[in-house]
Amino acid sequence: MLCVRAATTKAVSEFLTPIKPGAGESHTVAPVKAAHSPFPTWSLDEPLAAGQAAAVFETARRLRADSQTGEARKALHGKNLVLLLAAPPGRQISPLHRAAEDLGARVAEVRFEADASEQPDIGALARLLGRMYDAIDCDTLPPSTVQRIEMEASVPVYAGLGRDDHPAKALADLLTLCEHASTADSQTTLLFIGDPQPWRSSIFLSAARQLGFSLQLAETRRPEAKELPYVVDATHPPEWSLYAQGRLIEEAFRSENHRCVIQTVLLDTIPRA
Repeated sequence: MLCVRAATTKAVSEFLTPIKPGAGESHTVAPVKAAHSPFPTWSLDEPLAAGQAAAVFETARRLRADSQTGEARKALHGKNLVLLLAAPPGRQISPLHRAAEDLGARVAEVRFEADASEQPDIGALARLLGRMYDAIDCDTLPPSTVQRIEMEASVPVYAGLGRDDHPAKALADLLTLCEHASTADSQTTLLFIGDPQPWRSSIFLSAARQLGFSLQLAETRRPEAKELPYVVDATHPPEWSLYAQGRLIEEAFRSENHRCVIQTVLLDTIPRA
């Protein structure tokens, strides 16, 4: 595991070999996301644009089907993604790491100790990473650091794409609920239990409205919840529990959809030849 500090940019450049072809060429994408991305308005204070949820679901379903034939593994072949970690990684491979590798990308995990307010050289290091990699994920780095990397790297930059509090997880949960729906059931009431204000909750509720769900909000679980067709219990974040027709949805199904939604974001933001 390589530990990088922003104050040691010169030293880093001496022993890190760029692995992205054409490192000296300029990039054709905006610093954060490609111009054609369906995710340009995903921020802390803006809802999803009309039609975004449905577009993400369509691509995610196609990716799930492609994974059965092996076609998905060719999608990001030759591309390189770096995960900047504020803490040592756990024993399990992260959802983002696995999703990118399943598309054929090479993934590097780099311990990154930096605070933009204290490290003036972080811009130089971000430019170096932008020459070496096709995309950067900042995991739990401070927002000021993420913003500086976004401005300087000239490649797509994600703020914890594989984490539970990212909008990708919210859309994956909603996709899971939709796929447990009965086509013969006209009921679309969804009870959301918990705080609707956090980023993940806001994105989830915005997308649910787009898809025609009739939303009910509650701070605590109500006795009649088991009678409703869809229930999301978000009272113990970051863990959410999803119920369809009164039954708890298995984690394996949710994880599969999470992988496909992450892959949708990667494919739409990382430029391909």
